[in-house]
Amino acid sequence: MSDKNGSEGRIQWSRFFKKLSPYMIQKGLLYLKHYGPREFWIRLHERFEPEEIPYGPWYAAYVPDQTVLDKQRKKKFAYAPLISVVVPAYRTPELFLRQMIDSLEAQTYEDWELCIANGSPEDQSMRKVLEEYSSRDRRVRWQELTENKGIAEYTNAAFAMAKGEFVGLLDHDDLLCKDALAYMMQRLEEQDYLFLYTDEDKIDQTGTTVFEPNWKPDFNLDYLLSNNYICHFSAIRADLMKKLQFRSNYDGAQDYDLFLRTVYEIGKEGPKDTEGRLLYPQAYMDRKIAHIPQICYHWRAHLGSTADNPQSKLYAYEAGKRALEDFARQNGWQAEICHTNHLGFYRIDWKDIFVQRPDVVAVCSNECRRGRVAESGTLPGAKYGEHVFAGLKKRYSGYLHRASMTVDVTDPPLQQTIYRKDAEQKQGRIVYLPGSKQ
Repeated sequence: MSDKNGSEGRIQWSRFFKKLSPYMIQKGLLYLKHYGPREFWIRLHERFEPEEIPYGPWYAAYVPDQTVLDKQRKKKFAYAPLISVVVPAYRTPELFLRQMIDSLEAQTYEDWELCIANGSPEDQSMRKVLEEYSSRDRRVRWQELTENKGIAEYTNAAFAMAKGEFVGLLDHDDLLCKDALAYMMQRLEEQDYLFLYTDEDKIDQTGTTVFEPNWKPDFNLDYLLSNNYICHFSAIRADLMKKLQFRSNYDGAQDYDLFLRTVYEIGKEGPKDTEGRLLYPQAYMDRKIAHIPQICYHWRAHLGSTADNPQSKLYAYEAGKRALEDFARQNGWQAEICHTNHLGFYRIDWKDIFVQRPDVVAVCSNECRRGRVAESGTLPGAKYGEHVFAGLKKRYSGYLHRASMTVDVTDPPLQQTIYRKDAEQKQGRIVYLPGSKQ
């Protein structure tokens, strides 16, 4: 697995042995069982290859100091809506629950409320924590649910308590960075957005070590059609959220289903072609959907979570597939949604992409080896728009395996770009098509 470029492709064994633990061994065995030896070896390289800039120390230096945080607290925003952060809680360990609520109380933007739906009324430790925090902070509100209806209905119950203009989505064992809501307010001062999302990283069970930052792109429709890259922390206007709600038959992928339907609702108000088909033009979507390029969210990684064990919720990936199928039907697309080898990533097999997608001007093919970009990650002939795989490292797809996302038509020859006949006169998307299927 060596590489002519030097450090790329090598395992940093000192980091590997430092992190080695019974927990990591158990996690590794789960991945080996699912992906097989070759794919497991590749993931080991991706996780433990030398970092150009180690993330942990970088993040420690990046976190704003008290002076910056105090300045944020004093800032008066011209538009300062109440943000309702909704949390479905179920059998939440006391430490995780306390840390989650503490992360809200530490926000530099203070016009928020925390709405918690407790699905574990029998858990006395959870009740004690919730009573403690709500008694001293009126912004912390909660209710107990007597019937187990699943995470979507838990979240809807939390949303029913919300009074804010925006609804933020937070998991019961995750953490917000202290300036997360302040960054959202900054963007809302710039533009009347309907949907906002942030970057994230992962945090260990103790809540002390951060790793694997997820630097997300600005809104990218084709990327979203391949996997739920948005995740958390995200916020949606309450009036739009009220219209959509979560759907219980998509439990496990309820947020992905919500995001897709949100995109569809936003797209309905935008430009259409002469036959009434939605175009989702990038300029229009960028005025409605804001990506905040800041680490605002820590996703708790443990064996029971999809953050660290994709096999823990296999049903969630099937629900995600059904959500995509619904989105395709809403748009009138004739296409088949398929799973890839990488859990949580999907491919779309189009009957005729140029007919179904009037926003697409070209499909590109590039040499691919089992879903990994073989050369620089750039595409030939990409002059009419942006593609979703720009900037990928040679040979690797990255820990999100972006290069495994496939959108195909009729498998054109390698290194070939197929353009719509009138591509010279059109602005639109270029869709990437790997030369090998997953």
